[in-house]
Amino acid sequence: MNAAIVGLLALTLLSSWVPTVDGRVSLMQIWRQQMQQRSQQIERLGNVEVMPVRFEGRELFTLAAPTVWDRGKPTQQLPVEVRATQVEANLNRVIEGSFLRDAKDGILTNFDPKTMQVSVVSLNDVPVIIASDSYHLQPLKLVTVTYIDADYNAQPVAELAEQWRSLIYQSLYSALLDRSPDALRLRGKLGESLLALALMLGASLVIRLLQIPLRRRNRHLRMQQTALIAEHLADSGQISGQEPAPATNKVTENDLLALRSRFVAMFEQLQQLRQQRQVVGFFRWQLAWGQVVIWLAGLSLALGLFPWTRQYLSLLAMPIALLAIWFGAGLVNRLTNLLLQGMASAWVRFGTAAADAPLRDELRVFTVLSAVQPLKSFVVYATGLVVALVYLGLPLSLVLCVSGVVGLAVLLICQGFVRDWAMGLLILWEDQYAVGDLVTVAGETGLVEHMNLRLTQIQTAAGRLISIANGSLTKIENLTRSWLHQTSNQLSSPQGGSRASFKRSPADSPPANPFSSSDPFDGIDPLSPESSEVKATEG
Repeated sequence: MNAAIVGLLALTLLSSWVPTVDGRVSLMQIWRQQMQQRSQQIERLGNVEVMPVRFEGRELFTLAAPTVWDRGKPTQQLPVEVRATQVEANLNRVIEGSFLRDAKDGILTNFDPKTMQVSVVSLNDVPVIIASDSYHLQPLKLVTVTYIDADYNAQPVAELAEQWRSLIYQSLYSALLDRSPDALRLRGKLGESLLALALMLGASLVIRLLQIPLRRRNRHLRMQQTALIAEHLADSGQISGQEPAPATNKVTENDLLALRSRFVAMFEQLQQLRQQRQVVGFFRWQLAWGQVVIWLAGLSLALGLFPWTRQYLSLLAMPIALLAIWFGAGLVNRLTNLLLQGMASAWVRFGTAAADAPLRDELRVFTVLSAVQPLKSFVVYATGLVVALVYLGLPLSLVLCVSGVVGLAVLLICQGFVRDWAMGLLILWEDQYAVGDLVTVAGETGLVEHMNLRLTQIQTAAGRLISIANGSLTKIENLTRSWLHQTSNQLSSPQGGSRASFKRSPADSPPANPFSSSDPFDGIDPLSPESSEVKATEG
């Protein structure tokens, strides 16, 4: 049933029709045209489409043509991408290799740079730019300047033709000189390429040496974390190996308190190690990306030095852009992690709630961050994926539509997971429990050792690790918060009363506090006449 609903929704969206000037066009056809235009750098401006002409890896000028609304139907109108491709092919014919001259002329090109001329002629009252030299009896037609081109560039046709002629001549002359033997001498392009290679290898070696101490530091911190966890597990095993109380045949409160105290001691040390590893990991991540940037820069420089490989620079544009998007998403994710950690530390240290139970506040903040950080990372990288798909040419409307259909399908199929995640958010929002709390859930009493939005892991004093899905939790008893409330009691005394006469009835006495000593008045100073109330709170 769920699959049928999702399929019906997808079919409705993909079969929709959109009205245009020439009639109705299907939504899929519009998306297909947008993808094609994006991949070919076509820009639609109402009834005009424009596309740049590229030569030797750079943009020369922009052509304009009437808009072709449906490229699937053959028409007499020439699409702008076909015209731009033909102009680029004409320009490349000037600089391509040829056997018209002898080998003594050096590196062979189709046109001679010494005698090449680029001029403007009129054909049927339309300016046409041509190229000629002493080796060609018939000039080569390069580009026709139309009135639509002049209207788009806001110039008269004659002035635009002369401007394009000058640009074409300078570009062709420079490209022909780059293919001469003088350009490949050791002091020329070849020497520059060798120097770039040496600099790239030297920078890579420096980054490699900088990574060695960071890698050793990270390994040392990881071994310390492993040792702390192993020690905690060993201590838990010792607690579980103790004989249970004969009266109840159950694990006593002292065992639970011992388990929590050991976990808290381990948690504080693990937090310090975790923060140190996070800083070390950030620097290692930066060095790794620095290595990638160096190699990409060296490869781009090497391809740009030689005219025969310069055309392949455009092939690196897409990988570099995708890597830049990936780097940006990773940088945002790591910086937000550091920002959240700093804000959490400041809130625990200076917040008003820290006055009552700073340790539990710290544990609660750690619980919230541990549960929310994966969701935050998913949102960041999903946004990066959407940006990458749009860059690759997919229309944003198509990406959002497919994402919505996929998201709806996931919600319908994985309803159990969604219920667990929703319950996990409610547990965090209502502060029902946090990592380090002693809780009783589903008849099991133990320490909350790990928690995320989907499940909660509880370690009992007997050493068992119990995993419970958050969606199945119906009744939760937080023993840690109950004990903390019991330690804050209002103690009253009449004026001039002494410590000996300060008594409470057994009916008003709260349950025994496992954190206090056997003497209920231990730590209370003698009352003075000025004081009428004493508040004993756990330190």
